[in-house]
Amino acid sequence: MISSEFAGLLGSGGIGTYFDHLARGLVRAGCEVEVFTSGRVGDLPERQGVVFHHLGDASPPDFAVFAGLAFRDRHREKPFDILECGELKAEGAWAARWVKDVVFVVRLHSPSVILNRYLDFPLTHWSYAKKIFFQLTVALGARRRGHPMPPIYLEPFAFAWNQDADLEERAMTQSADLVLVMNQEMQEFASGCWGIESKAVKIVPNPYIPVAESPVNPLEEKVIGFIGRLEPRKGVLELSEALCQVLPDFPEWNVKIAGSSTGSCVSGMDPAVVLKMKLARFAEQVDFQDRIEPRDVPDWLASVGICIFPSIWETFSYVTLEAAQAGKAIIGTRTGAVPEILDNGRAGEIVPPADVEALAKALRKLMADDELRQTMGVAAKKRFEERFHPDRVMGEILEVYREARGRAKNRRKKV
Repeated sequence: MISSEFAGLLGSGGIGTYFDHLARGLVRAGCEVEVFTSGRVGDLPERQGVVFHHLGDASPPDFAVFAGLAFRDRHREKPFDILECGELKAEGAWAARWVKDVVFVVRLHSPSVILNRYLDFPLTHWSYAKKIFFQLTVALGARRRGHPMPPIYLEPFAFAWNQDADLEERAMTQSADLVLVMNQEMQEFASGCWGIESKAVKIVPNPYIPVAESPVNPLEEKVIGFIGRLEPRKGVLELSEALCQVLPDFPEWNVKIAGSSTGSCVSGMDPAVVLKMKLARFAEQVDFQDRIEPRDVPDWLASVGICIFPSIWETFSYVTLEAAQAGKAIIGTRTGAVPEILDNGRAGEIVPPADVEALAKALRKLMADDELRQTMGVAAKKRFEERFHPDRVMGEILEVYREARGRAKNRRKKV
């Protein structure tokens, strides 16, 4: 595996979490696993059956080159059967170019052209108007000086859609023998936008290997819990607005918000500061916590009665799956694999992304009904066991790996 984000390192996100669970799942299935990642020896705790190759603090594009060199040299010593990486930053591109006799797998997580659209708080009408005004000023100034006029971006996102910006990620993914996606939406993106052969794209859930069973809490806690990165894409702004609507009517309920803050790339605002300002009048009910270590998540989940994950956009959502495995009443949004995890509303409440009124309505519904919370928690646990049990998911992954070996053999024959 090649991943600079392997879980445990500073800044690790969903991609790193995926590779952490995949590595442990493959070891459980009897495979040998080696990971090429960033950081230095000692940054990661040892994992039984997993060999780490730490490549220092290199950042893209250097990391991809260093990983390619290290993978090529290691492959000469001990040949690998499969190389897997994520598409983001094309970290496995050089390894795949230099080592042709290996099955190349790409797990499609969050392509830059999609991810960059959700990295900042929505612009107000005034700030949006100023953004257009300054672009026009620069364009007209360039024209007066005889330079080509730069394009004017009218969309209210931090970055405009640029189909050329994802050239490396797209090219690397097109060269893969197998492209793994987590939901129908990403399958359509891979085939429709990136032109990848449909037979090479397989929908397989992310594996989730529980660290430990969540403790059983006999007392249903009247606590709303959010766990995740504090960034606009996770819907934290909408969450704060929904809480402001419901908390005055439920003074007996408290809130736990756990996660590290990521700076906003355009507005400069710190999401944690924004949340605390918006929820200042409920300071006695709201508890802000730093990032929770994976080993402590089961205990944290046991302390809440409702889990709310109001993401504006997701591909998979590990926290939703963790909460389902813990048997919690869950509120999620209709994005990525969340509807599948929640069985299209049969194992949790599903609301549209960025819909404050719908979030508030779902919260009121669950906060007012103890029996409904218990019923939904049981349904979520059952859904996890039937569809997302690690043995089932790892079996699916190993099966598509075997299929990819056949395509890789045909590719090598053509070469």
